[in-house]
Amino acid sequence: NALVAMDELMGSNEINARLAAMTPAVILVIGIRKVFRFIFYALFKFGAPKQEIYASFRKTILDIERLLLMRDDPPPNPPSLSWGSTRHARSGSVEADDVENNQHSRQTLSAADLGMLLLHIHECRSILWESRRRFNNDVLRNVSEDLAEIAGERGPVSVRQQLQILSRMSRTYKFMKVDYSSMIG
Repeated sequence: NALVAMDELMGSNEINARLAAMTPAVILVIGIRKVFRFIFYALFKFGAPKQEIYASFRKTILDIERLLLMRDDPPPNPPSLSWGSTRHARSGSVEADDVENNQHSRQTLSAADLGMLLLHIHECRSILWESRRRFNNDVLRNVSEDLAEIAGERGPVSVRQQLQILSRMSRTYKFMKVDYSSMIG
């Protein structure tokens, strides 16, 4: 009976010894894999560094913000010349129409500006898609939703709302903040 118990104890110790013998091999394989990946990416420039990807995304968001800021509250159209025009006789209704059109144009983007906005959003989505391994899954989902809101895919949005969404993105996402400590020598 005692010999059977000793055999069982030796059997369980043998499993522990095998696991202990495998541990250095597993650590070595993981280390070699990391070194190989580093060399592969460094030699072939296969993947851009994380900071470079983030900077590219921030630059595109900056372009979107510039576009929206320029269209947020444009100055009114200059008054038209009254001589030689039939608008002079109906000036009251035409001016009211101009004010209404100007108010509408302040709230939404023109077709050309909307096209440019969608190009910038497509560029942001391309950066996210091509570098999806550099972003957390939750961040990918949330940034994609924010970009869809800016593009008006979730419903109509005004220029002011689009600027507020960009402001929220800059406050919320860590990669949107510039790390100045890495820039200093």
